Amino acid sequence: MAPYTADQLETYLERISYPAFGDTRVQNVQVHKEADPLGTLSELQRRHLCSIPWGNSGLHYTQHHTISIHPQVIYDKLIHRKLDGYCMENSNLFYLILQSLGYQVYATGGRVSHAVATGRNDGLFLAIGHMILIVTIGNEKYMVDVGFGNNCATRPIPLKENIIVPHIAPSESRLVKESLLEFTDKTQKIWIYQTRYNPESEWMANICFSEVEFLPQDFGVMNFSVSRNPASWFTQTFVCMKMIMSEDEKEIEGQCVMSGREVKRRVCGKSEVVEKLESEEDRVRALGKWFGMHLREDEVQGIRGMASMIK
Repeated sequence: MAPYTADQLETYLERISYPAFGDTRVQNVQVHKEADPLGTLSELQRRHLCSIPWGNSGLHYTQHHTISIHPQVIYDKLIHRKLDGYCMENSNLFYLILQSLGYQVYATGGRVSHAVATGRNDGLFLAIGHMILIVTIGNEKYMVDVGFGNNCATRPIPLKENIIVPHIAPSESRLVKESLLEFTDKTQKIWIYQTRYNPESEWMANICFSEVEFLPQDFGVMNFSVSRNPASWFTQTFVCMKMIMSEDEKEIEGQCVMSGREVKRRVCGKSEVVEKLESEEDRVRALGKWFGMHLREDEVQGIRGMASMIK
């Protein structure tokens, strides 16, 4: 039994602006998947990233300040309400969509690097707290991610070492397989997803992960830790971002990021501040303008008294 119904798939495809030919978008995507499964997967990932914001509003702009990763709760939040979600929401949704479309896919857990989390490029990683998808097409496995914010992979990356893949121009990405500094058994090697700003820059580790399948209950534990731990960055800071599609819809050319008191657009390696946020009213209005997110009054009131509130 597919996780989502045909009607839910149709609404999801409409949400990500997947083109409609023939009777339904679902029929169109199935025809393309049959002819070119990798190309179709790439297009789904690209459109998802450019349509559904990545962020953690559920921890700041709600009365309950919690995140549910139940499939129907995620679907209602990201598709019907058109709100944002962090990795275990966005990636969980995409995982279940791919399952429903007939892809061979499973989920595994990843660790975020200190370089990303703290700015210290010391070769160390945080505890497991990220969701990665592994999709098998033919005899090849691919890393797929729609939940890593600014440095998220923008296309499927083959599980092969040192294949350089375009990211958001001029940046590039790749996978390498190495042992971690803290491993006591150095014969154990895992995948490390790296990016660099341009071909002349140094590679930076973003996430490490193995190929071991994780179960829904594993992500339940991870989600609880990431969303409820007072020391978690997600509980302290509000952030929202969405990728920007090129005019021909063939590439991702940039991203729109709300962080702190600014909204920035980064396109083709150039960044500009497009709006300054002086108050909570400014930020709520900007969420609608730049991300298509429209919060209810009870959600807006939820941030009162929190460290993340603009005062």
